[in-house]
Amino acid sequence: MEMTENVQLTKEQNVMELLELLRKNNMKEAANSIFEMAAYVDVMENKMDSVLEELVTVKDQLHKMEEREAEKGLKQSLKRAVSKLEEDCQAIKEKLSEVKAEIKAKAGEIVTAAKQKGKAALNRVSEFLGIKKKLENIRQNVQESIEDVDKSIGKIDAFGKGMREAGQKIANTFRTFADKPEKEYGEKKFSKTELIKKPFQAKRKLLSGILNCADAAIQKTERLAAEVKQYQTDKEGQKCENVGSAEPVNPLELASVAEPEFQYGAEAFEVHQQKAEITATKDKVTKNEPVKSGKSR
Repeated sequence: MEMTENVQLTKEQNVMELLELLRKNNMKEAANSIFEMAAYVDVMENKMDSVLEELVTVKDQLHKMEEREAEKGLKQSLKRAVSKLEEDCQAIKEKLSEVKAEIKAKAGEIVTAAKQKGKAALNRVSEFLGIKKKLENIRQNVQESIEDVDKSIGKIDAFGKGMREAGQKIANTFRTFADKPEKEYGEKKFSKTELIKKPFQAKRKLLSGILNCADAAIQKTERLAAEVKQYQTDKEGQKCENVGSAEPVNPLELASVAEPEFQYGAEAFEVHQQKAEITATKDKVTKNEPVKSGKSR
């Protein structure tokens, strides 16, 4: 296992560089969606680590559980359930690692493309929609794990209810022999089964949190694709509006006053050369032509 696996996705160099490029190029909404998506994946991984740590504690508690005849069946059933849950959680964590690796790689690809081809390459952030299926698969796995935990909690409740009813029946049997009326004992709030159930309830809470994060991350991938599409639509609309309303302008004047576009790599060098040639031509014209009276230079 590589040491970089535990680095938070929001602090990965590729992701941080991509976010910076997006913000500089007026794609703040896309930057925010990517950051939040990465943050949700980080939270999911952290919560899954907590689940796995707690499962170790549960296994230890089950190992120390008394081997009374009535509890043997419950103990064995819970041990099997915990082992299965542990395997499922390990599998989910591996899938989360795959998602992290894919997000990191995709961010690196887009950053490299933007440096080589210009800011239009930043629209490739819509490709993060490709991880949606993996996130949906993780969500399904988490949902199944929650259902397994619910089954274990149900078994514990059923066992506790059966033991309480059996105890009450025995107690009322002795009261009958003593010529006393039967008594309704009710449920004990802090029974042994309630203590056994607590760690399973804690696991369920953590898994529910992971499920919520998965839902949110999926929504961010969808939103990101929609934001890029809207960004492209707005860009095209702005171009059409400029073409329809623009007055003829001297190319030299346009080159000198136009707001520079964010460029990278080879494109930046080409733009620099073009501007240098235009400046040289303009200086040459200015030197050769006489200054007309009544106009300031």
